[in-house]
Amino acid sequence: MFNNKFFLSSLLLVILVLNINIYSQDYLSQTHRDAFRLSQPGIIYDARSLSMGNAYSIIGNTYTATLINPATLGLAKKTTFSGSINLNLYYNEVKFLSDSLDSHKTETNFSQFGIVYPVPKDSASKNLVFSLGYNKSNDFNRIVKFEAFNSSSSTIINDLTGNNSAITDSLQLSFPVIDTASGELLGNTTILNGNLNQKASVLDEGSINHWSFGFAYEFASNVFFGASINYAVGSYLSNREYFEIDTKNIYGDDVQTIDGDPLTAGFEEFYLNDVVEWAYNGWDVRFGFLYKFFNFIGIGGSVKIPTQYSIIEKHHFNGTSKFSTGLINELNIPVVETKYGVTSPFEFTAGAAVNLWIITVTAEATYIDYTQMKFSGEMEITKQAALNKDILERYTQIVNLRAGAEFRLPWTGLSARAGFIYNMSPLKDAPTDYDKKYLTAGLGISSGEGDFEMNLAGMLGWWDIPSEDFGGNIPTISQSIVEANILVSFTLRFN
Repeated sequence: MFNNKFFLSSLLLVILVLNINIYSQDYLSQTHRDAFRLSQPGIIYDARSLSMGNAYSIIGNTYTATLINPATLGLAKKTTFSGSINLNLYYNEVKFLSDSLDSHKTETNFSQFGIVYPVPKDSASKNLVFSLGYNKSNDFNRIVKFEAFNSSSSTIINDLTGNNSAITDSLQLSFPVIDTASGELLGNTTILNGNLNQKASVLDEGSINHWSFGFAYEFASNVFFGASINYAVGSYLSNREYFEIDTKNIYGDDVQTIDGDPLTAGFEEFYLNDVVEWAYNGWDVRFGFLYKFFNFIGIGGSVKIPTQYSIIEKHHFNGTSKFSTGLINELNIPVVETKYGVTSPFEFTAGAAVNLWIITVTAEATYIDYTQMKFSGEMEITKQAALNKDILERYTQIVNLRAGAEFRLPWTGLSARAGFIYNMSPLKDAPTDYDKKYLTAGLGISSGEGDFEMNLAGMLGWWDIPSEDFGGNIPTISQSIVEANILVSFTLRFN
């Protein structure tokens, strides 16, 4: 009883004196990845766009143009309804220490519906077109799993303890150290010094959803200007579980994690579950320009103003420690809510298209300076400054490339398409393996004067990424991603 009282008193002293922050590790706090998650350009619009590598900023005339280049809305001649359904398949091979583990996750959603309305005009009037609709351009569908025996001391228990975290203290895996001469509190320590089996999983879900209004006007013959205002709203949920287990009985019944407390003998398992929940919204504006040289050549571009996101983040915690004595400690930390803002960077896009009767070829590039991402809002100013400095040191400017082609079989309404997307990694000095590469292809069929269209697109992407979700003290976790999307879209046009 005396030992337990001493332990609780010491723990309280540590919390009061050091003001322990349970968010001492990257995987328990905001990081540069949170800004990047909301700053990546969308990739899922409609099947025709996707099958041409999203090189669509010159030829689009459906609701999709609102989010790519609103000026091309001016090409619409009829009232147009469109919608899309998307299937996402995410495959991840994770290499951790000497082992690798495969995992996959799927998601299906209704990704778009929208309307385009050309204002009725006489033959001498310029084209004025409006659009309104919804699009789920980004999803956060992701999975990470790994497991291996780690013979070193690079463990989360050590990581948490080294940062004087309340988590390992409350689970009786670490204890405070006090200078016997001065009575000064020196910090925390643990007798658990590695040689543990480490196992973890991360399941992510959520999306960026846009509700958009756009317009385009032909202010001179074949010269179009457009703009759109986009309200982004969405959610993000990351469920992270982590285990450290004494599978080789390194810490037997003669080893106590709290000296003098026999119930803490025979450490068996540490478990931590960290659930991060976001609700967010933001606004942005996009401007576009298009010049058509008859129906032969088109050039144009767009500028996306930074999105200002407001985020409400909640952290939910669950955890246990188990011992051979039967003792099970449970983590009891209340939900922690944080409010802050994220600003995405500008996006500048330029593109061109050539139409040769039955073949259309398009290409475009987008410039993004990811060093301009920023944290803001109600976040504590020193933490905000540190995160923004981290962004400046880690990120750089990139150019994303897209190209596509469409072949139309004369007099049949049938078409075949193919495309390529190359999104550079925004990390400084990143290897090309971190660049995202996508191959796309698709088929389309239309009736009459295009009054009804059905399009099918497939996309296959691959890239490698590093992972630091579990703190800097954990060995490198490398990931090889393969992602596939199948998108079905329909379009209806009315006079």
